[in-house]
Amino acid sequence: MKITFIGTGAGSSLGLKRVKSSILINDKVLLDLGPGAELRLEDMSTHPKALFITHLHVDHFNGVFDYLVQRKIRQIPDLEIYSTKGFLEVLNSYIRVGNNISAKVYESDLPRGKIDDMEIYSIQACHSIYAVSYIISDGNTKVLYTGDTKEPCNTILENVKDVDLIIHETTCVNDCSAWGHTSIKQIFELFSNKRIIATHIPVEIEEKIISFANNKILIASDGLSLNV
Repeated sequence: MKITFIGTGAGSSLGLKRVKSSILINDKVLLDLGPGAELRLEDMSTHPKALFITHLHVDHFNGVFDYLVQRKIRQIPDLEIYSTKGFLEVLNSYIRVGNNISAKVYESDLPRGKIDDMEIYSIQACHSIYAVSYIISDGNTKVLYTGDTKEPCNTILENVKDVDLIIHETTCVNDCSAWGHTSIKQIFELFSNKRIIATHIPVEIEEKIISFANNKILIASDGLSLNV
């Protein structure tokens, strides 16, 4: 399974060093598409089939609207979008004010879909608004992408036992649970026996997070690509 980190910044991140949340799996499936990530995706000249959105905070989905414009201009088939409930209402508001964009939208409390040989399903996360995490399997490798969540989150802890890789948000060093997020310290405490890649990192404190990780946890950066 090929994983490419398009955007690895938290919602608070400034500038272009880390644009907002987005991950590309096997060049076919996007997990979230935050502001700025659509520009990195366009530079790659890659046209995924589907986007799975974890929740409706703007740093996780607001890049999709400009991206849909580019797909329409270039006559690329409609993107399949799987989301928690509410996305279609936002999309329709853009269309109503005159934007010529479209997508195939599938909304659910627990979105799931099959894209080529990949099975993608969701479990409920523990964020400040309703959110899900996604588990992606190609028959050989299973990956859990948390999106935004605070730990400990029972649904996530119950589902990490048989995954090969956890891609986990890491929004602070010590404690950011009041905002529905997880710290690098908590990741060490809860997942020391699992393979972890940390993402959703504020640029302003990335050096502190990298230092705390001490090369024991891989800290993702925009453009990182690896096979698992």
